[in-house]
Amino acid sequence: MRRIQTAILVISLAALAGCQSDDPAKDMMADYYQRLGNVLDAPTPDFTAPELPTLPRKRDLVQPLEELRMGVLDAYELRQCGLFNLIAERNSSLGKVADRFRQLDYELHFMDTAAQCLPQVKDPSIHAELEKALALKRQQREKVIWNTLIDSDAWRAQLSLPAFTLPIELPAHSNAVNTIAQFSQLIPSTQAPTESVTDWQESIEKQPILGDLFVSLSYHTAWLNQTSELIANHQDKVRCGGNFDTTRLKRLQTVFYKFYVGDVQPYLARVDGLYRDLAPALSRLATLNTPDTFNDYKNAYWKGDAYQAYKAAIKHHADVWQQLFQRCDVKLGQ
Repeated sequence: MRRIQTAILVISLAALAGCQSDDPAKDMMADYYQRLGNVLDAPTPDFTAPELPTLPRKRDLVQPLEELRMGVLDAYELRQCGLFNLIAERNSSLGKVADRFRQLDYELHFMDTAAQCLPQVKDPSIHAELEKALALKRQQREKVIWNTLIDSDAWRAQLSLPAFTLPIELPAHSNAVNTIAQFSQLIPSTQAPTESVTDWQESIEKQPILGDLFVSLSYHTAWLNQTSELIANHQDKVRCGGNFDTTRLKRLQTVFYKFYVGDVQPYLARVDGLYRDLAPALSRLATLNTPDTFNDYKNAYWKGDAYQAYKAAIKHHADVWQQLFQRCDVKLGQ
């Protein structure tokens, strides 16, 4: 008998574990939606997931670079100012297999070092060749940054859109936010950063927040709009004033305060705050010249179309509640 009870307990615990979702924020929105449907005695159609812009394949986004060949690399002046050693390191067996972050680090330091070398070069032919090389590197600078963004494993982890939204209690993302901001500041600048860009790689790879944030904006916009539609379409069922039974109105107030004001609204505000922290960096990234295949993703998430839709959905949802409460002369806070 005891074995049977133990077996039943194990099965019950396994069933409970199976009911736990991998996306508590989506569950919270679904629960809020369903509770409103129950109170309004209204049908609750299944959630319609939004169509997200796709992140194109690397090979469709990487931009080709013009190769640079210099025939005077062993010139005395270039040895003296450090450019020869920098290029030799890049051309070594390890340099040739360097990842995108190390390639970017090399390109930035080549430009910085070459600019310092130029005044020291007295030979006119060497000066002209170095000047031409520096001009080409500067011309391709943003392409190198773009290729790092779209082709490195670290940035790909940031930009890929996962199946899940941000957790209800957002973990600390300060390192990733600061690093993304530092990286984005490469775009308007013409100087190499004081530290190596490879120092940023780990933080970008280990704290992937951008994709989670982008999915959250799109999914929660859809949830809010579907929930707003539910309330708006069934407001006539809510009786108020006079001799009407106001039980449904009181139950709606409970859902509003306990579930929307208590849970949903603070979470939506945290998502909003994270986006606003990252918005300046995303705006800088959006100034990059990118392939047309990237436009849908870029417009939605870097240029802020998804965020504007998110803000509009939050405002519309608040307006729907306000219309209902105003009709019933309910003062918020009561």
